[in-house]
Amino acid sequence: EQSSALAACPLAAFAAMLRGPSRPMEEVTEDKAFRCYTAPGETFATEAEMKAHYHTELHRFNLKRKVAGLAPLTRAQFEEREARGVREAAAAAASQQRGGKLSTAERREAREARREAKLEAQARNPRSKAAQHAATSGLGEEDYLSHKLKQAPAFDLGCDLFSRHKSESLEANLAHMAREHGFYLPYLDYCTDVAGLVHYLQQKVYIGNVALASDRTFHSVEAVQAHMRAKGGCRVSLEGSEEEYGEYYDMQGLAAGSPLWEVEEV
Repeated sequence: EQSSALAACPLAAFAAMLRGPSRPMEEVTEDKAFRCYTAPGETFATEAEMKAHYHTELHRFNLKRKVAGLAPLTRAQFEEREARGVREAAAAAASQQRGGKLSTAERREAREARREAKLEAQARNPRSKAAQHAATSGLGEEDYLSHKLKQAPAFDLGCDLFSRHKSESLEANLAHMAREHGFYLPYLDYCTDVAGLVHYLQQKVYIGNVALASDRTFHSVEAVQAHMRAKGGCRVSLEGSEEEYGEYYDMQGLAAGSPLWEVEEV
């Protein structure tokens, strides 16, 4: 059912994101010099020099970053990182001598180290933003849409739009979302296809990872659901979105029943 919704699912906007081509591990420039992905900004005069680079710590470290979906460090950045590690070790030893107290500079370096470790851990998580970017960079529109469909978790009409809760039926799901998230379908009396509307909203969240109230896109269903819960975005508005949701409503009846609505003839 999900694959049949490829054309209908609102994912085309996401495919317009910039996706540069994947860089090869080795390149030969026009002047016959050698370059390697793990040594950004450097060239090697001979193949032997480049192979010698393969045995360096810089090469091994940048290979790990490539696998984690992170950009390679230059030699200067790598050396600074190594020097920072030495300074941190020395600071830790000095801190122990002072009874565990850190100086301002040591606390700043510790925060930077924790930040970098967090980014690397996120990149190793296949559901993280960095990992999703690494998986989709370089994909064309059709391949990107297929990737989103394959990555989407299975869902049916009993699946909550704002959490991973699953109800036994559509009716039970609507009752749950009203109770837990304050979510109601707008103008329910004029909705001619409740199941179709809920399924479309689920496609936006579970496949497109689109927030219903803000239309912001996220890298995973967990991220977009957390955003909607945190930002009070557990709602859908028909006003201003008639073209998107109109097929699920009796718009003529709604206009006739409310002086605030008008249906323009095209």
